Amino acid sequence: MAEAAMFSLTGSPKPNGDNEPRTTSREASDRGARKHLEGDFDAARAEYLSALEINPDNATAHNNLGFLLAQEGLIDEAVTHYQRALEIEPRKSMAMANLGLACVAKGDDEAGIEWLRAAVAADSENILAHDNLSRLLLKCSRLPEAEAAARAALEVSPHQGRIYLTLGLAVAGQQRISEAAELLRHAVQLEPDSSNAWEQLGVILFLRHDLGSATDALRRSLQLSPANVSARHQLSTVLMAKGDRDGAAKELESILALEPANVPAQLDLAVLSLSQAQWEAALQRLDIALHVDPANQRALFYRAMTLDQLGRREEARVILDHLASQTEGKYADRARSYRDERDEPPLKQSGSAPQ
Repeated sequence: MAEAAMFSLTGSPKPNGDNEPRTTSREASDRGARKHLEGDFDAARAEYLSALEINPDNATAHNNLGFLLAQEGLIDEAVTHYQRALEIEPRKSMAMANLGLACVAKGDDEAGIEWLRAAVAADSENILAHDNLSRLLLKCSRLPEAEAAARAALEVSPHQGRIYLTLGLAVAGQQRISEAAELLRHAVQLEPDSSNAWEQLGVILFLRHDLGSATDALRRSLQLSPANVSARHQLSTVLMAKGDRDGAAKELESILALEPANVPAQLDLAVLSLSQAQWEAALQRLDIALHVDPANQRALFYRAMTLDQLGRREEARVILDHLASQTEGKYADRARSYRDERDEPPLKQSGSAPQ
């Protein structure tokens, strides 16, 4: 899925070699950028503040200080500096992009999209703005717009695997699965060490029913990032589709070793137990899942089924009635159907006696 957005520095981390006289404020701002890139936030902050003390209208120092504050989670303070940078330089593209990402951090995706669009309009070469815009549109499920933004990003920088990843996911979301697979293959060619890209390729190949290649892609993802729980869960699904129950169970157990409270993994293992008529084992896993997430409809439904198989029909009926009373949800519908089928009286014989 889409990766986290990135805030961005402006300014020159190294002397740029031009003939423009460098002011003391600019020198301090550039020193701050170098310290910032080295990860020395305290020194960077001191340099940015020094630059602004010398020249309060240094837009680059305002933008970079805002970026640093955003990295520290101080979003409101960051916004103040981005806005000040834009008061000084109204078409400062990087400050627009950073302000957009600050809006996203505050939960306002729509404002984030508008600021990122403005950043791209102000500087069509701002690849970070293009990239973040396409990923934000993907996150918001605005798939045709995400596709268009990703294609625009590739016109600026045609060799970035991450952008091909975004484009592939946007295309896949529009059900162009074969096209998406080719885009994601290109993504992993450009960035072969991206666990996320290999995972998404595996998912798309699974949707194409290419189970062997999907397995290979997901195993490659896990080689790069063994703690990638999402890829491990996807692999378990592919292995189940291939009929490899033992392999699927092994992957699910590995997830629980990493995340003992992972409810989806517990539920999948419970369903595996149910498929093998291991009722007590299934019930134990379902109870663990419901301890973590008491309202989980899937867990409740399968617990009712398991209790029914164990002869505890009244307990099962209470759960089914509770689920059936819910107005929404796949398992509410399934509970109603299951309850109606289990309570339906046997058909009576009708018609004349045989002659």
